[in-house]
Amino acid sequence: MRLDGVLETCLYAADLEAARRFYQEVLGLELVAEQAGRHLFFRAGEGMFLVFNPETTLRETTLPAHGAQGPVHVCFRVPAQDLEAWAVRLESWGYPVTWAGWRAGRSLYVRDPAGNLVELAPAAIWGLP
Repeated sequence: MRLDGVLETCLYAADLEAARRFYQEVLGLELVAEQAGRHLFFRAGEGMFLVFNPETTLRETTLPAHGAQGPVHVCFRVPAQDLEAWAVRLESWGYPVTWAGWRAGRSLYVRDPAGNLVELAPAAIWGLP
């Protein structure tokens, strides 16, 4: 048996409309499902990226309660040659970018409207193809 990869990952945001604008309009992710006041589900490459309202999901009884307090982190895979264009795009939308250098490349960081730390990086920073 083995794990084939990450199928989905999620962040939490109380203001789902602000999250929708950021992830759909700024980052260009495709919104595939939503439930008002509860969640947004986006396609991200070969996986899914979920944004939940923690106040709602912490009270659920049909699924295990889940949520996070404070900002968390997600990293989206992008081609190295696109990083500069991403920085220009994010800053043009009013999202300041911070750069980080790694042995095998570099990545950029930005905060989403909920304060979560969003990283854009090429797979090479982890030695992946």
